[in-house]
Amino acid sequence: MDAHKLKDTPVILFTSCKGGVGKSTVCANLAMAIARRGKRVLLIDCDFGNRCLDLITGMSDDVVYDISDIAFGRIPMERAILKDRRTENLFFIAAPYSFENSMNAFAFKAVVKRLVCSASYDFIFIDTPGGIGDPLTLAADVADTAYIIAEPTRAAVRAADRTSEFLATRGVKRRRLIINKLSGTSVDKAKQEAISIIDTTSLRLIGIVPYDPEMIAAGNKGALVDEMISRNVTSAFDNIAARTLGEGRKLFDGIRRLRKLR
Repeated sequence: MDAHKLKDTPVILFTSCKGGVGKSTVCANLAMAIARRGKRVLLIDCDFGNRCLDLITGMSDDVVYDISDIAFGRIPMERAILKDRRTENLFFIAAPYSFENSMNAFAFKAVVKRLVCSASYDFIFIDTPGGIGDPLTLAADVADTAYIIAEPTRAAVRAADRTSEFLATRGVKRRRLIINKLSGTSVDKAKQEAISIIDTTSLRLIGIVPYDPEMIAAGNKGALVDEMISRNVTSAFDNIAARTLGEGRKLFDGIRRLRKLR
């Protein structure tokens, strides 16, 4: 691992240079799945100027401060960290409404380093916007792992490959693929599609998330996987959580008949 990377607490970046593939949804729900396993997870929204992670997690009404307030010393760090009401193991720091040019790599890295060194969390997840820009660069420079999100479309798969190439230039050596919104009626056919995507991106697959309308409804009301009833969705995120924690788990364990896109 490069010397400039932060160690100890794993810092995982959730990204794709294509917008609309479900990065924030996957990030928030995987954080909840891991929190339910007794691990303390801190979510950091790095989508400066267009934040939405607070909406997906249902914490928008609680946000008063954001990561820029910590970076520029306007408040003590603890005041910007929100604790989820559903579990004692999930925490959240919001992104600012606008991107401040003074939020440079040094300022951002200093905040993440303080959070890592606090030894308060088992994982730190950083959610980024679509596109390759300053927020992604800031996040890449502190992450030791990247989860690249792709839908099973040609544009999204190409974007995943491009994102992986960019992250490699920033020194993020551990890059994994999550296929989101995988649809169809046959798990066997879905597996073949997943293999095709892996071949195209040359990325190791850490997990798949089946398409399910419940995911959209849950996101709109700030509900996470702990409140969903879809067996496919809950199994998918538990599978990825297990694999993130180093457990042996099949990608499609507990996933049955898939749904078609509407």
